[in-house]
Amino acid sequence: MIPNRFLVGSLTIDLSELDLTDRRSNVASVRIANIILITLVGLIVGLRLFVRAYLLRKIFIDDVLIIIATIFTLVLSSVCLAATNHGLGTHVWLLGVAEIFATVKRCVQFLYVCQVFYACAIAFTKLSIIASYLRFVHDRFFRLTMFLTGLIVIGLWLTGIFVVIFQCSPVSGAWDFENPDRKCIDFIEYLYASSVISVAIDVVLCILPCPYLWKLKMPLKQRIILCLLFGIGLVACVAGIVRITKLDTLIALDVTFGSVLCLNLSVVECSLGIVCVSIPALRPLAGKIFPKAFRSNVSNHSSEKTPIAMGVQRSAAASIAPESRPESRPESNIIDSQEDPSKEYGYIRQDVEIDISYEERG
Repeated sequence: MIPNRFLVGSLTIDLSELDLTDRRSNVASVRIANIILITLVGLIVGLRLFVRAYLLRKIFIDDVLIIIATIFTLVLSSVCLAATNHGLGTHVWLLGVAEIFATVKRCVQFLYVCQVFYACAIAFTKLSIIASYLRFVHDRFFRLTMFLTGLIVIGLWLTGIFVVIFQCSPVSGAWDFENPDRKCIDFIEYLYASSVISVAIDVVLCILPCPYLWKLKMPLKQRIILCLLFGIGLVACVAGIVRITKLDTLIALDVTFGSVLCLNLSVVECSLGIVCVSIPALRPLAGKIFPKAFRSNVSNHSSEKTPIAMGVQRSAAASIAPESRPESRPESNIIDSQEDPSKEYGYIRQDVEIDISYEERG
């Protein structure tokens, strides 16, 4: 008779925790989710680079960082797909009996690698967001907050890589359950702590810029849309929060099957983060395709009144020096006029048109 509880190295296995009659498979969910996300991320980032290189004719540091984040995310998805050929998505009791422990080891090794790429993808996505904000906003408090947030992101990233690699002594103990001398930290507790910090950073990055964007002199509708575009990253926060609730599946006895949901959520979080960050950058392309839908009614009205405003509407952002604006505009000290988000994301600032038309009349 097979006992319900026995030891494999330092790992205690309790068969009473397993439903040996369950023959479901999660292999299809891993493959479908990752293929869809690889396609989506590749498409959105490709369009973003097209807008930067062809329409704006300039690549920024945040674009470089998002490319790095995309590479890590695509590698993460590729590793997940490869892991399905080594037991991921299949119940442990459905694996070949002769090689069950060897298969589980290989699967856990893939999960081990996934944790490293996940940490890198999340970190570079956040750094890309911070870099884009620093190009626009010159407010001292905001910039100090962003630099501090960037340091926390880098610290969390480096700490995450270190903890993943050295969670066990020896290092191979992370997947070699048959080693009776292995000693490991409580890795799941670290994941809980780091994930909560990561979600908190996401919330800060989504909400903090809104007051500064709201000060732009644009029609109310355009200000609302611009704030929503920058706040759309909260969608990725939802995936991060749900992922936190599923972290315990990484230490489940049936790890090859139970870890799939948490792993899928990790890829979703990375992918949605990149997509949400890149969507605002696609607005100039949308303006080219649907010019009437993105045209400001106020700007059109101003253009009809004065021929000067028509010329300004076409070239104000490129031809007007920051110092030529009236000193009474408080946002000029906050938003860099040469890196104006209203220009980069397809808007024309109403206050510039009005100011120049008055100066020319005078």
